[in-house]
Amino acid sequence: MIWSYLTFDNICRALSVVGLIYFVVKKYLLKTAPVPKSALGYVPKELLDRCIALLNKQEKENYGIYHVPEALMDRLKADMSDEETLKELLCDICAHMGINGDFIRLVLWNTPTPDRAGQISTDLAFTTISLEMQPYYTLDSVIAVLAHEATHLHLYYKGIRMNDTWENEVLTDTAAVFCGFGEYIYRGYAVFQGQMALSYRKVGYIKQQDVTYILDVLAKREV
Repeated sequence: MIWSYLTFDNICRALSVVGLIYFVVKKYLLKTAPVPKSALGYVPKELLDRCIALLNKQEKENYGIYHVPEALMDRLKADMSDEETLKELLCDICAHMGINGDFIRLVLWNTPTPDRAGQISTDLAFTTISLEMQPYYTLDSVIAVLAHEATHLHLYYKGIRMNDTWENEVLTDTAAVFCGFGEYIYRGYAVFQGQMALSYRKVGYIKQQDVTYILDVLAKREV
């Protein structure tokens, strides 16, 4: 009888086979990574709208679109882990938002911490930004992380924040797009396949679709 085959071990084997088939079809036939929704996270559009409304109300400057200077980009492409070059990049990102980055200490980490890309600690006199250099990072990922951390400092100076920690991180990502880093945030926040076949890594708190949504809203505002 068929019921005699419905043991726990057989069910687990069947699910494993189905998962493998799904992975092969998605990756090699459809040419897309089988990324689960849980790897992407979810940010409600209502929260993005609240972030945009808050920035529209309290931000008085138009920062324009940021571009990494060509000479600096060439050096980063040659070695994106060079601390001196990354500090120069951080200063340039800060200058775009009217911040003097010379006083900021940049620290590089090389520890396998998948849930941490960067970190900032600051007061009125001293600021440290830490950057986690993961092996799967692209140059856009590094630029996006530094833009996110620098935007934390920008919002700190402006007195713009949300009380909930996670919502404040989403606000910071939204503000980074608002301040002209959308191109790098979009590319840097892509989902990467990890070292294991079904493992995934992602930088940032918002998705690429969220970046597109924010840019669309901002574009309509300027019309």
